[in-house]
Amino acid sequence: MSEFKYKHGLSIMRAQPFHIGHAKMIDKMLRECEQVTIVLGSIQEQGTERNPLNYTTRKKMIQNVYRNRPEYPRLKIIGLFDINNPAEWAEYVLDFMNESLPQLGHPDVYYAGSAYDAHWFRNAFDHIEIEDRTDPDFPFVTGTMVRDMIKFGDARWKNFIHSENYQLIEDHFYKKKAII
Repeated sequence: MSEFKYKHGLSIMRAQPFHIGHAKMIDKMLRECEQVTIVLGSIQEQGTERNPLNYTTRKKMIQNVYRNRPEYPRLKIIGLFDINNPAEWAEYVLDFMNESLPQLGHPDVYYAGSAYDAHWFRNAFDHIEIEDRTDPDFPFVTGTMVRDMIKFGDARWKNFIHSENYQLIEDHFYKKKAII
């Protein structure tokens, strides 16, 4: 019998930017799943207030945090364009995964950061895990909150971003003066 609760876990996130809340979910997935797939959404957008970072930068932020961990070979990170049809989102994602990563098979669990995020996948998965964002033992964080801190020069953004990614953030938001 496997040491893991699930064979293959899936989560979709924008990670604009990748922060400790995202890492909390990935850490849980790596504890519970034999294989973990993170889909970075909205890869068609970059340089906007809501999606300032490109796909490559977001993927690198996750890799910076996990690449030296023994679990890293079990973590796959892929990008996906959005569609403007929420009713077909789950089917679109799963079809894309089946084509891109057929060797992994259909994920058997979906991990979400909220019930709203999870509801698109209720009919596609028997198992859905929702990460509690109101855990009193963990700081509440959102990507919007972190982007606003960076935008207004509030150094507390560093409390929510892994130190491995400080330079990426500073290069992108301060040196390039990107739109956030």
